[in-house]
Parts: sequence; structure tokens; C-alpha cells
Amino acid sequence: MQLYVKNRIGKKIILDVTAPTRRQLAFKIGYEFYVGNEYFHINQVFAESSSNDTAGGAVIGGLIGLLGGGIGVAVGGILGGLIGNTRDSEESKNVNRFNQSRV
Repeated sequence: MQLYVKNRIGKKIILDVTAPTRRQLAFKIGYEFYVGNEYFHINQVFAESSSNDTAGGAVIGGLIGLLGGGIGVAVGGILGGLIGNTRDSEESKNVNRFNQSRV
């Protein structure tokens, strides 16, 4: 999960800090802060997923499965995809928790 704000022209600025909620983020950086020369409020911070583990897990699982031949590739790809999907689901929950949080 990565946190970001949008500047005046709508460009995303990724923040180099993480927190599970806006309240906890406010404890780290304050309720009002600057990024560069622009002023932001904690309510302008949003979260988004920073990775796609499902695809990566499937590829890695498939590559490992090459050792077992065609069936190994299929089984490895499926297992890798399932593990990656679980991580994606957890990240999605964290993103939603942050975006729904209030200060």
C-alpha cells in the first residue's frame, strides 16, 4: 500500500510514509503538512495498492514448477497465483480501511 496526495494540477505525489489509518498518519506527520511548497491536510491523503502479487506469484510459481515439467508449471502457477491473490486481498482491505478512516 502506498499513500499519496494530488497536487494543484492533479498529479499524484507518493508519500514516503505509511500508516494503517489517517489518525495514525497524523501522529507521524501532523494534520497539516507540506510536500515541496504545497500545503496539504491529512484528509487529502489517499491510499492505493502498490503491487499486483497475483500475477507475480503465478509467474514465480510457474517458473519454479518448470522443475516438475508441464504439470509442475500448471500446479506451481496456480499455487503461486492463489498465494499472490491472498496478499492482494489483504492489501485491498488495508487500502479500503485507510481510505474510509477519519481523523
